[in-house]
Amino acid sequence: MARDEPLYATASLVSAWLLIEQPGAWGPDALTESGFPGEVAAELQRKAGGVRILLIRHRSASERGPVFFKAHSGGDGLAPSLVSAPLPDPSALLDVDMEALAGGDTGPGKAIEQPIYLVCTHGRHDICCADRGRPLYRSLSAIRPDRTWEVSHLGGDRFAGNLLVLPRGDYFGWVEPEDSESLVSAYEADRLDLAHHRGRSIQPRLVQAAEHFLRESAGLRGFDDLVVTEYRRARHDRAEVVFEQTGELVTVHVEAHRAPENSYLTCRAEQPGYGVVYEMISMTRE
Repeated sequence: MARDEPLYATASLVSAWLLIEQPGAWGPDALTESGFPGEVAAELQRKAGGVRILLIRHRSASERGPVFFKAHSGGDGLAPSLVSAPLPDPSALLDVDMEALAGGDTGPGKAIEQPIYLVCTHGRHDICCADRGRPLYRSLSAIRPDRTWEVSHLGGDRFAGNLLVLPRGDYFGWVEPEDSESLVSAYEADRLDLAHHRGRSIQPRLVQAAEHFLRESAGLRGFDDLVVTEYRRARHDRAEVVFEQTGELVTVHVEAHRAPENSYLTCRAEQPGYGVVYEMISMTRE
């Protein structure tokens, strides 16, 4: 697949996450087509609300027993948070307060202070994720063995190798194994690899696009270099986003358009489709 398509503003819009360790094979729908108990899966899906449920697995068999993670990526005055807990039995997940988690309360568990790295390797969903995700997973595992996991479908398969970093919810795409060390080193110094950054999951895609344009124009890589103070959406494909940058307000006006040419939007797609491209209309500083 061609890699001249814009990568930015392609992160899924998600704030709350439930990650369930489930070794073994995953079918196209990982939660319901794996070794995970079907009745528990159905109830979790029913209760999920605004929580994204993903399966994870580790390359080495664990002696500690399976675990699960609850994460919230912050926003609206909330700091990102991540906790883990043992999973002696899948039915224990039915006690997770999904409503509270969606609202930012991760509840009981061991607080995780360092980011975790989730590489999509879900080949039964899209072969690109296996072909490009598994080498990336091996590379990241060599650097952060205890904090790197395989994960089920994240979205944007054509951007594989796809990487999600929690709890902030940063998506990265087209990450090659040789990019691993520099990306992780930058991230753990609170800096983004802009060349591979797809966006942050708590932001609508028009906001992701506006932030990309501002970061690129000003060379801003730090997590806290920009704060969104206003998001004004005039219509579904147009918005003004106001950022605070070191005490200065910057307004970025962006529009979304259908891509001028069609392309295959997933590796398994049988027919091409049209993606979305973003245009910066203006940038003003106050």
